[in-house]
Amino acid sequence: MRRLSVTGRDGRTIVGDLAATTGWSPATVSLRLDSFRGCGAIFFDMELDPALLEGSAKVLLRMAVAPAHLDKVATTLARHDELAFVAHTTGPTNLVAHVLCKDTAALYRYLTHGLGTVPAIRTLETAPVLRTLKAVGTIASGPASYRHG
Repeated sequence: MRRLSVTGRDGRTIVGDLAATTGWSPATVSLRLDSFRGCGAIFFDMELDPALLEGSAKVLLRMAVAPAHLDKVATTLARHDELAFVAHTTGPTNLVAHVLCKDTAALYRYLTHGLGTVPAIRTLETAPVLRTLKAVGTIASGPASYRHG
């Protein structure tokens, strides 16, 4: 694993560079990466600036769902295109999600026709995201607007 620490510096490192760093052949590196992906040891995740998707309505949702329905509701919501992420939490609300919509009209439609069709959601609180101070960013150089949220 120590040999793959190069991916910690830049997860976009190409197979040829990983091979050179590890001393393994490119074929061995590819097989190891396939194995790691297959067992879930590594995965690919990407976070985009919502402005690039023409999204201006960003809202954090906190929901209360009966524990018996929590997994089903979370799995259902994870398939909603409007949600950037869905996670289980603890406390008065036990499910949190981040909504990205084009505008407030699209947000209203999603809340009433998307979430509104999930009967197991007992309560829903919305909190508009007014400003993001820190988010996942890229290591590569580029315009400052693409590096930080």
